[in-house]
Amino acid sequence: MNARRVRLAVLAPLAVSSLALGTVTFSASTAAAASPTCSVRSTDNPRNLLVSGRNFEPHRLVAVSSASGGVRAVRAGATGRFSLTITDASGTVRARQSGGRTVRCGTAGTGQDNARKQYREGFRQGFAAVRANCDATQPRQGFAAVDENFRKGFRDGARLASRQFCED
Repeated sequence: MNARRVRLAVLAPLAVSSLALGTVTFSASTAAAASPTCSVRSTDNPRNLLVSGRNFEPHRLVAVSSASGGVRAVRAGATGRFSLTITDASGTVRARQSGGRTVRCGTAGTGQDNARKQYREGFRQGFAAVRANCDATQPRQGFAAVDENFRKGFRDGARLASRQFCED
C-alpha cells in the first residue's frame, strides 16, 4: 500500500467519528438544559399564589404541594408548561411529575410579603410626589420593569394626595 492510501484509511474514520461525537455531545447538552423549573408569584388575592412551571414532560400530571399539606394536580401542556393557582399555601412550594425529581418552586409568603412591601413603597412615593407637586407623575425606571404592585401603590398614593392637597 502506498502512504497516501494508508493516511486516507486512518484519517477518514477519525473524521467521521469526531463528527458523530460532536452531534452526540451537542444533543446531551441540549437535553441537560431542559430540566423542569417552576416559580411562585403573588396574585391580587393575598390568599392565593400563582405557581408556574416549564420544561415538564408534556401532557402528564404535575403534583404541586406546599408545607401546609395541600396537594393539587395539573396537567402540563403540549409545551411542558403549566400554571396553577393555589390557596392558603405555606412554607416551601414544590412540583413533581411522576417518575421525575421534585422541583422547588419558591416559598409561600415571601412573594406576598414582597408585594405588600412594593405597594407600600409605591404608595409612599406617590403620595409624597403629588403632595410636593400636583402635576407629578410616576418617574421612569430606565430599562428595569416597574413592579406592578409598586405601580398600583404609586397610583393610589398619588390619588389620595391629589384629593387632599390639589383639589380646590
